[in-house]
Amino acid sequence: MLRITSAKVTASPGVSGWVQIHGFTPAEPEKLKTRGQLFVVVASKNGKEGIEAISFEREIVGRLREEYYNESQEKAFDALRGATQRVITEFGVNTTDLEIACCAFADGVVYSTAVGGSRVLISRDGSLATILESGSEVITSSGFPKNDDIILIGTKPFFEKVSSTSIKDSLTTKNPESAVEELTPLVYGGNEIGTAGAIIIKFEEGSESENIFIPAQPEVLRSEITPVAEKQSIDLKQKFSGFFDKIGKKFPRRNIYIKPGIQDEAVSQSRKLTLSVGVILLVILVVSIGFGVRQKKMNDLKKEYQGLLTQATSEVEQAISLASVNPDESRQLFLDSEQKLVQIQALKVKDPKIDELQKRIEDSRAAVLGEYATEPELFLDLGLLSSGFSGSAISSSGGNIYVLDKVGAKAVSIAIDTKKSKVVSGPAVIENPLDLAAYENSVYVLLSDGIYLVGSQKTKVIDKVWSGDALIYSFAGNLYVLDKGGNMIYRYSGQTGNTFGSQQNWLSGSTRADFSGALGWGMNGAVYVLYPQSRILKYSLGSPQSFSISGVTPEVGNVDAIYADPDNQYVYFLDKAGKRIVVIDRNGKYKAQYINDQISGVSRLIVSEEQKKIILLTGEKLLSIEIKHL
Repeated sequence: MLRITSAKVTASPGVSGWVQIHGFTPAEPEKLKTRGQLFVVVASKNGKEGIEAISFEREIVGRLREEYYNESQEKAFDALRGATQRVITEFGVNTTDLEIACCAFADGVVYSTAVGGSRVLISRDGSLATILESGSEVITSSGFPKNDDIILIGTKPFFEKVSSTSIKDSLTTKNPESAVEELTPLVYGGNEIGTAGAIIIKFEEGSESENIFIPAQPEVLRSEITPVAEKQSIDLKQKFSGFFDKIGKKFPRRNIYIKPGIQDEAVSQSRKLTLSVGVILLVILVVSIGFGVRQKKMNDLKKEYQGLLTQATSEVEQAISLASVNPDESRQLFLDSEQKLVQIQALKVKDPKIDELQKRIEDSRAAVLGEYATEPELFLDLGLLSSGFSGSAISSSGGNIYVLDKVGAKAVSIAIDTKKSKVVSGPAVIENPLDLAAYENSVYVLLSDGIYLVGSQKTKVIDKVWSGDALIYSFAGNLYVLDKGGNMIYRYSGQTGNTFGSQQNWLSGSTRADFSGALGWGMNGAVYVLYPQSRILKYSLGSPQSFSISGVTPEVGNVDAIYADPDNQYVYFLDKAGKRIVVIDRNGKYKAQYINDQISGVSRLIVSEEQKKIILLTGEKLLSIEIKHL
């Protein structure tokens, strides 16, 4: 059985506030069993001093103790959480001015609550981990301590004054008293903060806690016989039924006491009877010990996984409730619950509640993480339009998709809603095309000497004045050219009759850019330029904007293509190595992702949120994924 030793460190109270730490052990055996020992850390910076502060502190601690050790039939976990919440509500104090952290050890389980910034840490096997880190709401946890575990409960100012490295060093292979000796100078050093305080609780194998009274039995060896399964008990009784019935009334069913100094019997028959009794009792004891060891292992295993199961279930439910109001915290809670489920499954325990948790996680994955495992459908086989067609560039406008085969010098169009398709232009009209852009029903192709409007014939609309390689894009009837060699973006205003105005520098005069490594780009009012190693630069009104991708799990190894469109709410990019399409908002914040092995073979993409379709180009085929995150 684990016993507890503890020590505390507190700063001196003053104008900055005060901190008090208390421990309680109820005298009533029943309360000790059901609610256990309670440790409380209370800190306040409400300006109270002297007798007023002491009175206020005692009132809070007294109410916590009263609420926790009440006569209700609540479990210790619910009682501790309810007591903390009721005290915070009753005193009506802003949690920025009041911190409360509680820890209860009952029936082999540790329960913790925290609010106002306080934290609960655990040191196990040389590692330090955070159990709770509170804010304005009461948060709770529970778990099963092991031998040599150390729990530290502290206020927010304590952790501001004492680094995690110092905490870890002081707790490793130390007892609470030694740890306090090392931490006290750190608490009192520097600027004085009266609310800095902590309690250190260590769990060790040993005799029952000194707070628990167990009657002594001198010179008696006590051996517990664990009840075996009903069928096993029946078989055992049948085997020894005759003799067992005779002695059953003389020996306790659950406990056997063996006293030294059994004397020899004077009569031979009595001696044989005694020997028989001893042998039978020894057999029963050995069998019972075997079953007892097995049952203990089962109980230990049950305790280990049930704590994780309770936490994981709570986390996934919180994640679901927070999905729409705080997506980042919701995703973190969900991932934490998944990790705990993996730990539980590694124990190979059979429990319907584990299956329920797994199903709950699987059913909620899309809503919380925005992850959709989806099978792309064949949208169109481009080889049916033109033999040997292999698309290398794609554009969309006016509900149509336009695909360019650079090698075959062909351009085709496909209606997104009906899949009606046709060849727009072929090698007799365009030769060595470099890029493609479209606006409504007009298709523009970049050739070596400029930009052409193409169809059954071609018409040059813009002469080449850029220095080298370029990319083209059509937006709001205008044509844009990204000049890789000249590190410029040019704008050509659309005019009547598919003509365009003179060249204008789109970048502001003070903007200096390097487009030499640009892989692709997209526009939705802002311009997004894609570079190797997932670097994306964003420009608005000709000036660079702060932009980064955040919240994507796992992190993106490389972005292979990007798609932005003024008709879409979100920006989409292709991660071939991750076999996924990732959706972000216009500021780079994660929204959703679509995962499938076939995505590794995709080269380009376009998206129509109106039609709720993501169209993927593999070269010879177009695949489609139904949008589900809108």
